[in-house]
Amino acid sequence: MKFKLVILTLFFFQIVTAQYTNTDVVAKIKTQTIGDIIAVVGTATNTTEVNKSLKYIVSVFKTNINNNISKNKQEGRFTLEANEGKELSKGVINVDETSKIVVLLLIYEEDVIIGKDRLVFNEGATNKQLQKEESSTEDGIELKGIVIEETKTKPGRDFYEFFFNMYSNNQINGSKVVGIYEKLSFGRSTIIQVKIEDSVIHEFLGKPDLEYLEHMSKVSIRKVYKYFKDLKKQKNNIFQY
Repeated sequence: MKFKLVILTLFFFQIVTAQYTNTDVVAKIKTQTIGDIIAVVGTATNTTEVNKSLKYIVSVFKTNINNNISKNKQEGRFTLEANEGKELSKGVINVDETSKIVVLLLIYEEDVIIGKDRLVFNEGATNKQLQKEESSTEDGIELKGIVIEETKTKPGRDFYEFFFNMYSNNQINGSKVVGIYEKLSFGRSTIIQVKIEDSVIHEFLGKPDLEYLEHMSKVSIRKVYKYFKDLKKQKNNIFQY
């Protein structure tokens, strides 16, 4: 009986938490298509009566016919006054019918995602229409297979490349955003963290050693895979109940 109570409490907490996404601040990706070129504008709207200091990340993931993935990213900090809307970034994407392209906009307040939007072009590399992916998740937007990067040094970027390639090659396709973060430690050293939402999955001391970083990426991949496996099992238990 206690176990069932814990499961129901967790389920209720997840629903309540999800209500805050795209509530106080609404993220929206606007597009205009001209031939094979898409103009992309990331926007944010503050729906509250309180001024906010925020951060945005716009990521573009391109998967070609050989299943190779490339990524571009824009990020920056900005403020929104009460009830203000603002354009955050502008970019142009060249599109061909053989590549799948995902555009992801995330808005953070104190390292917590409070706004998000996602657009997909060429889902399955057959659809020529730009469409917004909707799903049955709590807030209506499913973010699958996304890895974001906030590193500060070359070892941090090297680790991200190792991790991202392994994550893609193993087709983990997790249902939550995985973040690679790097923070300053003592002296000139840094701590590299692999996080899913607010949970630290793995962290270690950053070193300019490629073999070490590759090993850490393998350790991190195993832990991330286990996290998503346990999460899926947990959801199945809830639905069975």
